[in-house]
Amino acid sequence: MGLVTESEQPSTPRFPRPTSKIAENVTIITSEEIELLNAHTLAELLQTVPGLQLDKAGRTPGMFEFLTMQGANSKHILVLVDGVSQNEAGENLADLGAMTLQQVDRVEIIKGGASAAWGQALGGVVNVVTKSPDPDRKFGGSAFSSLGDRFTTDQRMEVSGTVEQIGYYLSGGMLHSDGLLGNNGINQNNFFGKLHYDLPTGGRLTLAQDSNNSRRGIEEAPPPDDWHDNYDRRRSSSTLSFVHPLGGRLTLETDGHYSFLKSDTRLGQMTTPDLWRRFLLNETDWGTRGKIVWGERRLNLTSGMEYEHNQINQLETVTADPSYRIRKNFNRYGIFGNGTVSIGSLTILPGLRYDRVDAGQNQVSYTLGSTYDITPRTLLRGYFARGYSRSLAFSDNASPQKGWTAQVGIEVGDIPYLWLKGTLFYNDTWNMADPAGTGALLAQVRQGVEIELRTVPLQGFSLATGYTLTDLRDKETRIRAEGTPGDLLKLALTYDNRSWGFHGILNGNYVWWHSPNPPASAVDRNFLWDLRLTQKLHPAGELSPELFVSIHNLFNNTQYADQRYANAGRWLEGGARLRF
Repeated sequence: MGLVTESEQPSTPRFPRPTSKIAENVTIITSEEIELLNAHTLAELLQTVPGLQLDKAGRTPGMFEFLTMQGANSKHILVLVDGVSQNEAGENLADLGAMTLQQVDRVEIIKGGASAAWGQALGGVVNVVTKSPDPDRKFGGSAFSSLGDRFTTDQRMEVSGTVEQIGYYLSGGMLHSDGLLGNNGINQNNFFGKLHYDLPTGGRLTLAQDSNNSRRGIEEAPPPDDWHDNYDRRRSSSTLSFVHPLGGRLTLETDGHYSFLKSDTRLGQMTTPDLWRRFLLNETDWGTRGKIVWGERRLNLTSGMEYEHNQINQLETVTADPSYRIRKNFNRYGIFGNGTVSIGSLTILPGLRYDRVDAGQNQVSYTLGSTYDITPRTLLRGYFARGYSRSLAFSDNASPQKGWTAQVGIEVGDIPYLWLKGTLFYNDTWNMADPAGTGALLAQVRQGVEIELRTVPLQGFSLATGYTLTDLRDKETRIRAEGTPGDLLKLALTYDNRSWGFHGILNGNYVWWHSPNPPASAVDRNFLWDLRLTQKLHPAGELSPELFVSIHNLFNNTQYADQRYANAGRWLEGGARLRF
């Protein structure tokens, strides 16, 4: 990833301004960078980002993953596709392993509380922006195929184009593996489609459909523990949006969405066909949003309203115990406003949001941030924000989890051949659900530092690295929390030779989990390395076929947070990408 200027940086959907005018610590990954990784799912992609760590990294592609972001856990990280939440209402988790990358244009990651713009985003945001129809061709696309150990295959295809006022984008794929580890196989099918219709008046209607079906083995524990579990999941989501300019630098944006999720989790014994626990979940979600955007990148205001309805029907059956059923409806109403005011080198970034979250649980989230351009390529940034995430005690009308966050940082592009970014972060949270599932409510302080560095290419070689130090403690006892990455280091050494059509990237991941006690018995404080090589057959051809090879866990190392979720050993896959 090379250095970019402000004019080259993209804007995020909720912030109509370049990333240099955003006070939060933001990372944006483009579709070109995603392709070079030849990754299968969003989980694999996020594992390469500084400050982010999967707790079950290195297993079979497509597995369910928990994510931490600068120490914040998955239940406080809001994951969206085109602004629509992918977090399940019951546990407030997103299934990152079920989210494919073929249709992704870019991924926007906001590290730290961002509730004033996004709602229940106490720990951070991952927003996936999907591809739009190709405006320059009537028909085009690509096909991708890979084959690896244990018959691990990924087959995908996409087509896109525009015919007069109608644009289309369609993609589909199948991910399969017999399982790199025991009871870790997967069969997953996905489809994504998007249609644009450009109105004669200058507006646009967009209809999108996203569907995913998967059957996965999650884990197993040999005797004497003698158990394993499987997970079947089906999710479908539909979105209709309308964007229209109103004149006077005003734009109206509205959308509505409907989605449903059905899942079946079964736990049983390895040595017998006995089934001793089963979870059935049916969940529906629908909502609408409208907003007005006024201004341009130096002076703008975005204001709007949201409504969301969730319905949960969950049944848990346990051998020799009564069944346990939960039926629950959630309603959330939100009003928000976020703005930008730039005066010379200084930019002020205020934001305010009000949410009514079921049973009178009213939440006010706010933020105040700023950036200051020391030079055209060096800036200071900082912000303070108050936010929330919905309570996980969804059978009760419990108070949401709350907190505030503060960050200060600097981004330096004036050092020859080098880009440097540093961030100090501090988070004070309370009414937090215990991730161990004890039902206790915790008050915690999470603080640390993150440093990122990138070099410009030299003889084709470039280096990107990110180090994150996180300290998470109980607010009263000051005892450090276990099972949260304390030290996290990401490395990426890249070689790019355009004349040869060759690209290679070596990714390294180092983590210290701070999990000294059983049953976790973490194995960490070492690196996992992945090597990815790509070769264009006709380097000068824009649509040249590409061959690639990926060697995962190159040095056959062991690294995991919990011995029940050990990573796979070294495994190899190869494949091809064809554009047309």
